[in-house]
Amino acid sequence: MTQNIEDILHAEEIGTTISCGKAHMIAEKYQIPLTEIGSWCMKNNIKISHCMLGCFK
Repeated sequence: MTQNIEDILHAEEIGTTISCGKAHMIAEKYQIPLTEIGSWCMKNNIKISHCMLGCFK
């Protein structure tokens, strides 16, 4: 998959927050490692909410 994470999140209508479940779904759908999505979100001030592990509220 050569699509840019920014383009994917825009296509998925992600704004300033993304739920953990949605991040997992996007990772699977676009075959992108979840760690890459998480890192990109952190670097671009996208908040991760509803963490399945309870790390982010």
